Amino acid sequence: MKYQMAMTVFYCLIASAQAKPYIPASPDEVIAVWDMAASRQIHGLPTKNNLPPEDIAALTQLANQYLDQAAQPGFAYLYGVTEALLKPAIKNNVQDTALLVAWAQVQQHQHKFLLAQEILKKIFTREPNHIAANLLAARLQLIQGNPTAAQAYCLKLLGHADLLTFSACSLEARSYQGEKALAESYAQLQQLLASQGLPDDERQLWVLQMLADMAVRLQLYTQAQDLLAKMSQPKSLSAWVQWADIQLALNNNPLVAEKITDVIKQTSQLDDALLIRLVMAEKKLTGESQWQMQLQERFALREQRDDQAHAADLAIYYLDVSRDAKKALYWAERNWQDAREPGDKKLLVRAQQLAGVTENLSEKNIPPMEAK
Repeated sequence: MKYQMAMTVFYCLIASAQAKPYIPASPDEVIAVWDMAASRQIHGLPTKNNLPPEDIAALTQLANQYLDQAAQPGFAYLYGVTEALLKPAIKNNVQDTALLVAWAQVQQHQHKFLLAQEILKKIFTREPNHIAANLLAARLQLIQGNPTAAQAYCLKLLGHADLLTFSACSLEARSYQGEKALAESYAQLQQLLASQGLPDDERQLWVLQMLADMAVRLQLYTQAQDLLAKMSQPKSLSAWVQWADIQLALNNNPLVAEKITDVIKQTSQLDDALLIRLVMAEKKLTGESQWQMQLQERFALREQRDDQAHAADLAIYYLDVSRDAKKALYWAERNWQDAREPGDKKLLVRAQQLAGVTENLSEKNIPPMEAK
């Protein structure tokens, strides 16, 4: 699913990549309330017009500020702003590593995963152990259902990243390699946090979302809820969506309706992922939602645009809001062409069941990913 760092490798992790690298003593040691303050509003950020010409460092810094803000509710449009900001430098074949990482993140958000991987390959020819690039490469592999390849990127962080970053990356990749590996990875990452303590920097949100995702896959929804409650960092859009899904699974519909309404009312632009979960919660409470007509109009526009980037949300809409078996299956299959994490498979299986596809729901009957 799209919240799974979806979970995006947050831009902020690039800053924490400067932490002291962990080098094991022995080769046998085994080791993966959103702030509404005005200071985080887009009008507080600089613009390209304020930058000195050809100042790549300043350009990249601005792009990263935009990416940081874009991860917050109501600011997804800044991914497009960032793309426009960086495109001239990309066309001029600028090879600055930090700029290329930012460009790859934009491509990831737009589901241009193969293009993002090609960008990262350029970085690896010069800096094979670059921390942010390897974290992003690992995440891209997980999105596409390749945990072994993801783990290989995580292993490149050994001796270059701090212990938590290296371990969290590695354990997340391993957690996708079967139920036993998932349970073990969940326990080991919790043990690491117990011994190291919860970080108070940007890694906090990253690792708590990761643990909560593992808990959800283990169907430990109360534990997942408790993990997200530990966040002291501003909640990103993906964290709010993850929180809402957990609360919906726990049947805490009044809480979802209250909190998501508050978030939506404080944003200048609506996020489909939040809006659809608000409608789901309100319909479970009263059978109707004041937001449903607006959601219907937005999703009709998504369909007209053949919006691949919102395929998962469209599948959820036709499964849980405006039930339509044919459309739910169509969009779940479209989503599977891009994203192959456990939540994406679950979404596809639900759509297959609704459509009456009851014969063998194994992966061999799931459409293959299309090249892009």
